[in-house]
Amino acid sequence: MTDYAVVLDLEIDLGGDRKDPSPYNKDNTFVALGYTLRTPHGYFIGSELVTKYFDNEVVILNIEDSNFTEFNTFKRTLSNAKYVVAHNAKFDVAWLREIGIDCNVKIIDTMINEYVLNKGVRDKLSLEALSHKYDSIRKQDVLKNMLNKGMNYSDLPKNLQISYLRDDVLATADIFQKQERLFREDHNYSLLPIRDLMCEFCSVLTDIERSGMAIDMNVLDQVDVDYQKEQEELTRYLQMQTRKLMGDKDVNLSSPEQLSSVVYSCNLTDKKLWKEVMDIGVDDKGKPKRRPYMTQEGFMSAAKECFKKAYKTRVIKCGSCYGKGTYYKLKKDGSNFKKPSKCEGCGGLGVLYLEVDEVAGLGIKPRSELASAGGFKTDKITLTEHLRTTTDPDVKKFLESLIRLSAIDTYRASFIEGIKKGIKSDGLLHANFNQCITSTGRLSSSNPNLQNMPKGRLFPVRKAFVSRFEGGTLVEIDYSQLEFRIAGILATDETVKREVESGFDVHAYTAKVLSDNGEVTDRGAAKASTFRPLYGGTQGTPAQQIYFKEFFGKYQGIFKWHDKLQNEAIATKLVTTATGRQFSFPDCQRNRSGNANFKTQIVNYPVQSVATAEIVPLGVILLFNKLKEKGLKSVVINTVHDSVLIDTHPDEIDIVKDIGPQCLLDAQDEAKKRFGLSDYIPLEVEMSHGSNWMDQEEFNATV
Repeated sequence: MTDYAVVLDLEIDLGGDRKDPSPYNKDNTFVALGYTLRTPHGYFIGSELVTKYFDNEVVILNIEDSNFTEFNTFKRTLSNAKYVVAHNAKFDVAWLREIGIDCNVKIIDTMINEYVLNKGVRDKLSLEALSHKYDSIRKQDVLKNMLNKGMNYSDLPKNLQISYLRDDVLATADIFQKQERLFREDHNYSLLPIRDLMCEFCSVLTDIERSGMAIDMNVLDQVDVDYQKEQEELTRYLQMQTRKLMGDKDVNLSSPEQLSSVVYSCNLTDKKLWKEVMDIGVDDKGKPKRRPYMTQEGFMSAAKECFKKAYKTRVIKCGSCYGKGTYYKLKKDGSNFKKPSKCEGCGGLGVLYLEVDEVAGLGIKPRSELASAGGFKTDKITLTEHLRTTTDPDVKKFLESLIRLSAIDTYRASFIEGIKKGIKSDGLLHANFNQCITSTGRLSSSNPNLQNMPKGRLFPVRKAFVSRFEGGTLVEIDYSQLEFRIAGILATDETVKREVESGFDVHAYTAKVLSDNGEVTDRGAAKASTFRPLYGGTQGTPAQQIYFKEFFGKYQGIFKWHDKLQNEAIATKLVTTATGRQFSFPDCQRNRSGNANFKTQIVNYPVQSVATAEIVPLGVILLFNKLKEKGLKSVVINTVHDSVLIDTHPDEIDIVKDIGPQCLLDAQDEAKKRFGLSDYIPLEVEMSHGSNWMDQEEFNATV
């Protein structure tokens, strides 16, 4: 039989929350699907195969009008296909599997295709955007407008329903054919194995999402109550301390500009000039401007021109309006106007703030690299650096409270509320895993964003994640120092290899270097600095900069490899990883310091992509397939960065313990077969288990 691909598209009616089109939302309904056949490379196929299954170029199956035979024909056509092709295929495949149509053939997703072909350059990936790019069939504006106004597919007249679905199928088929042609050009050929892996992972992620995660709502509610209490206590403390630091005038700590005044004890007086002098903002291409080279004297001069020192304030009643904030203007006859006017003296506040002769704020000295539109940076990373270097206990407590309050705000909004909204009628959380968001191929997730969940086993939200099985266990398997080992492999760094094999404690070493250079740091806190140079990090405290220099002196292989990557990017505007994935840097050039601009991305992307976009997916795929092959009830329910989480049936704990670590380790051999990736340094994994995702005990993961 001639090989062929089924190109398809599904339509659903949305009910309830129109932002949730998933098949796990009971209010949504499958309505119709359209499909056509193409050769495996996207071309039209011979009439013999077409007429065997259908007479028209696109077949439309409607849940109301199509009969049992027509759906059976589609099932048979799909099961015999070499590929199923769709745009954002995870959506279509999830719906097919949920309505009982097996879709076990190889997936090709035109969205993933485009993402890989874009080579790390962000671009629109919607079907409409690609239809414009490839000059394919596009939806009629009248149809788009009707759907955008809240109408469902079923609300459209029958002829428009057919036209709408047919156009989507034909556009997808045309885009698929043109993408296949691009993949087979010599300079893109190395991308095909990457595309194939991502599409294979897409199928596995579909079932991981379908499996869902069990949540103990009582635990989640209690965590929220505890966070709310802590949030209120921190807010009271910060308000009280801010008044002591700044005086009587109210300060909004959520405002970056006002927080900058508190932290650095200076007020920005000329925003426009500051942005011009420090090149703050984006260029014509929408990319951040490069900061100018500036001596310390030049920076101090610019800061003096754009800022004034912040002083504490004392409040007094406005004498013009007697504290009312308004006054009545008089008419010619001496009577008052009906409506009062805002007092010009106090701006309607009723009070005046007088500066007193005492400097306000924490008094932290700003640096040129911290310049921002509102003054100086006050993000979490910057505040954490200040926290690490300050010796004043009051300043330390204030910064700790700021960081903690911001974290709790995020935990409650993103995780607790996100989890509650994401739980479907089956009582399970079905998060959405995104393959085409990050530049490196690393997964992201939404509803909620589990990839941003804090690492470690002290995050209480994790306690709400439990097993669906009575007496079941959550088993987590993590790669040990995955990106460090991958960097050692890619750079063939002998020191990395030696330290990995000897069990050298790299974080303890980092803590010692920082402490010896005046920044007392324990092992846990040092982890934030250990691998920063690996990703191109060069800025930091004096002690950190000394450590960064020592890092490259110690790991000469990585240092030389970073130079090689930069030279490659400058010469070819492209970086090709050891697995064949490509990253485009069209504007790359050498800067005044001798490095490539975009250095951080140039040295980071190859490590992160090989580790978390190739090794981890391979490990998850192997584990998923092994569980399925053995017919186990246990299911993979989550993968976060370099780990995988398995909801384990109580009768299968020993089996999962035996096969889980080996599957993840076998990913290294699989990467060698598929991509020719070196196994210069062996990978290792750690394994733990518990009744929930937080309270975990170590398993021996020796294999």
